[in-house]
Amino acid sequence: MRMGSLFGIRIRLNRLFLLLLFTLGAVGLLPQAMMIFTVVLLHELAHALVAKGSGLVVDEVELLPFGGVARIDDVLEIDPRVEMRVAAAGPLANLFLIGVGLVFLTYEQLPQEWVAFFIKINMTLAAFNALPALPLDGGRIYRARLCGRLGFRRATQHAARLGGVFAVLFAVSGVVGLFLGYVNLTLIILGFFVYAAAAKEQKTAMYVLMRYLVRKQGELRRYGCLPAEHIVAVGTTAVGEVVKLFVPQRYHLIWVMNDTGEVDGLLSEYDVVHALVELGTATPVEQVLNRK
Repeated sequence: MRMGSLFGIRIRLNRLFLLLLFTLGAVGLLPQAMMIFTVVLLHELAHALVAKGSGLVVDEVELLPFGGVARIDDVLEIDPRVEMRVAAAGPLANLFLIGVGLVFLTYEQLPQEWVAFFIKINMTLAAFNALPALPLDGGRIYRARLCGRLGFRRATQHAARLGGVFAVLFAVSGVVGLFLGYVNLTLIILGFFVYAAAAKEQKTAMYVLMRYLVRKQGELRRYGCLPAEHIVAVGTTAVGEVVKLFVPQRYHLIWVMNDTGEVDGLLSEYDVVHALVELGTATPVEQVLNRK
């Protein structure tokens, strides 16, 4: 269900999220649910606003029963440093809100139990998302750091496997709690959702290059043709540095030059992005040229 928009970003409520709000309201916990709703919304808006500030197209923010997602209609993963900034924005927003809560807690301007609950929500969300496992924010930061050495596909596999490990730990903790008399179905359900999302990240990693090409083809269909943008790079330049120079509505041709100033060859935008996904951001363009 569409709720409206903030800062030009559509806000959508998942039906299961609405069901959760209704259930919590029925048992007298609607005020707590609305506070959780507000904190999650601010967390996801932080992701979306940093993405927009980085030149990405943000489609919407959807709130789910166990968190939310900022849907970015762009190939965020092509630039690991951008993905790192966008991923870090959510937990950093929670840390800022914790600081705001501590100020109110110190000066006692609001009911203390509600301020303490507000701080607890933000601490939980920040700590949970800091785990270095996909699909969590910490997992996206971890993947971005691995991309330089492993390439996007293998970096995703590493971070997604960690996601699977944490998911199993959540579920096992919940089951053990049931046997010990501490009923916490949330951990079991959370483990299921994290495991499913991690598996999805791992399966879709191979399609990042395809998404990039589909977007480029969409630009070609929209405009009929695209002007070429020429980039000159010495052979030792990393493909990650070349990709930073890519701009929308252009098709890029990269001239690779040697130390004597002669042209060794020509790479297309596809060649560079393919190398970035498969080999890593630190791969020299001369290595890509030699593989052709």
